[in-house]
Amino acid sequence: MAKKNIIILGAGYSGVLTAKKLAKKIKKQNSNNVDVTIIDKNPFHTMLTELHEVAACRVDESSIRIDLKKTFEGRNVNVVMDTIVDTDFNGKQLTGKLRTYDYDYLVMATGCKTAYFGVKGAEENAFPLWSYEDAVRLRDHIEAMFRGAAVETNPECRKAMLTFYIVGGGFSGVEMAGELAEYAPILCDKFHIPREEVRIFTVDMLDRIMSVLPDKARERAMRRLAKIGVTVKLKANITGVSKDGIEYVTGETTNSDCTNTVIWTAGIQGSDIAQKSEALGLQPKTRGRIATDKYLRSLTHPNVYAAGDNIFYIPEGEERPVPQMVENCENCAPVIAENILAEITGDKPGQEYKPRFHGAMVCIGSRYGTAHSGMPGKFAVLPSFIAMLAKHFINVVYFMQVLGINKVLSYITNEFFAVRNRRSFLGGHFSNRGPLFLIVPLRVFLGLFFIYYAYRRYTLGWLDINILGPYFESMRGVFRPSLFQFELFNQFRFSLYVLNDYVHMWFQTTPFSWFVETFVIASEAQIMFWQGAIVVTTLLVGLALAGGLFTTLASLYVILYSAVYILSSGLAFPNMWLPFAGIAFLFIGGRVLALDYYVMPWLKKRWNNCAFAKKWYLYRD
Repeated sequence: MAKKNIIILGAGYSGVLTAKKLAKKIKKQNSNNVDVTIIDKNPFHTMLTELHEVAACRVDESSIRIDLKKTFEGRNVNVVMDTIVDTDFNGKQLTGKLRTYDYDYLVMATGCKTAYFGVKGAEENAFPLWSYEDAVRLRDHIEAMFRGAAVETNPECRKAMLTFYIVGGGFSGVEMAGELAEYAPILCDKFHIPREEVRIFTVDMLDRIMSVLPDKARERAMRRLAKIGVTVKLKANITGVSKDGIEYVTGETTNSDCTNTVIWTAGIQGSDIAQKSEALGLQPKTRGRIATDKYLRSLTHPNVYAAGDNIFYIPEGEERPVPQMVENCENCAPVIAENILAEITGDKPGQEYKPRFHGAMVCIGSRYGTAHSGMPGKFAVLPSFIAMLAKHFINVVYFMQVLGINKVLSYITNEFFAVRNRRSFLGGHFSNRGPLFLIVPLRVFLGLFFIYYAYRRYTLGWLDINILGPYFESMRGVFRPSLFQFELFNQFRFSLYVLNDYVHMWFQTTPFSWFVETFVIASEAQIMFWQGAIVVTTLLVGLALAGGLFTTLASLYVILYSAVYILSSGLAFPNMWLPFAGIAFLFIGGRVLALDYYVMPWLKKRWNNCAFAKKWYLYRD
């Protein structure tokens, strides 16, 4: 069979997921006659739903950028960076700026671009928010406005610098308004500007924001926007945007205001290449969406599939086409992959597109959200905390599909542990804001503590005589001290002994006892091996902690060491600080005044180049 070429045009949500699904299925079928290529103008995939977080400087720009080479490392997917300028669907060929590409099957996953609806000056003067570059540019511009306003003496110029208009009351507009309102006080403090001088407006031509949400969710959002200082102007039709102003009509009144920042989130339309693809039977009045059958194939060219925002399809029993949202991208990817591979193997496409949507949610700043979500037919408006939790959970699920645990850890770090100014729905309780060098004395002390214990065991003869055997034999009996042995002030000590009593009982009735008797004390040789191993590892862990080398592994040892003692004989109360110290140093113990400061970057660089690490996403960015 001749080799088949599948090209996925666009590395957005649907493009990346479709490529991943295809690669997985091809590997499972052990097929060598299929080549998958993903083409995009950028070498990275962008988290479009998180753009507002970068634009308002809540997270670093790297958190929304996912490298395509890393995503498809070790997989049957060729990553090509090029811009497609022309298509020949009859000749099955794409023309890019660099070369031409032949295909047998094409997945149109080109997504959308900002729509300006012919508003005068909008495209030239407004700031769109629909790409990685848009977010970075807007972030830099916002800070520049505050920096400039701090030294501006002209009142009108200063007013324009501190006035921000967000055009569009959909999800993107509301989220951007919430982030900006949360970011403004931080910039005001930084540049010594009174907060009341900053004006933030959300403008929409409809009579309500986020029209797809029920009234309850919208009302919550309106109250939150008002609380954080955002003025919402509805039934306002934008008529013009200039470098220093905006014009809009409400009713029969024409309004104008001075501003240097108009953020445009008013709508989207198909990408340039999608809109030029009339041969695919673009659906009228949908701004570049491709009409498909129930298998997501173009009605005019069955070897061309539409994905994500490019789809125009009304599922059976529905009245409206599938929405242009991330969940649609996630739902369509496995369907397209399954149907293309069915055709390649000589079968007919058999998987119909029957998407199940679970609602929508919006975050108004980092600490408040509202959502209308649930199972199909059983939706509810979620409380703020649950809505924010659901949003992060959904992102984690997506990252697990795209870049595994590596990206999940990076996301959690950016959203919770490295956040500044308490810009997390958990507040600042989990973010590291203090100087890490203050933990060094405790880390060194913990290391010396283990070195001392290794020395004590050595002097007690752990390398020469059987100690563990009699010790575990003594645990076969149940030890229960009498209350009358202790005076009143020693009641707490008695309670600890009673706890030890239950530990002894646990030891006798669990697999832990079987493990000890089978692998630890079954013979004299085993006993001496384990005693020597305990002395050596205790010494090595002590040296590692004192010097700050491999502190994460050493801290794990401390935690496990404490757990074993608690589960076997109970840990003496004066030593109960050990597991908590291990937890404290688990991830940060080696970041300052430690050998890890030099060793870990060296190891990381070599580990990241390891094929095994790349394939399973076990490297860390």
